[in-house]
Amino acid sequence: MIKECERRLARYQAALDAGADPAVVTQWINEAQRDKDAAQKKLDAHPAVTRKKQSPLDARQIRQITESLGDIAQRIQTAAVEKKGPLDDALGIAINYENATRTAIVRSRPSSPYRQALCPRGDLNPHAR
Repeated sequence: MIKECERRLARYQAALDAGADPAVVTQWINEAQRDKDAAQKKLDAHPAVTRKKQSPLDARQIRQITESLGDIAQRIQTAAVEKKGPLDDALGIAINYENATRTAIVRSRPSSPYRQALCPRGDLNPHAR
């Protein structure tokens, strides 16, 4: 969200430089800055989580996972877009597509019901103490 706000701010600055109406662009900038500040406050409210850096899945691993899902993957893939929204929201799925490179980055930050509730390492979890 913060990066998106920064992109908006950069676009608005470019619009100003290109001669857009300063009064209108100022409103856009103020709104984007408010959104950015709100996102930063939300981020600051959550304690930092230290995770072991994992390497991204390769194509073979992704294919294995997808094939292991069997019919579930097909049902999700063919579901109506409006029915996928709640699932995407619950799984925290965000897709950023870069048209110039024709690549997509998919991230998932599941909401709490879909996260592991207990650390499998038990006492090694600093929050369990």
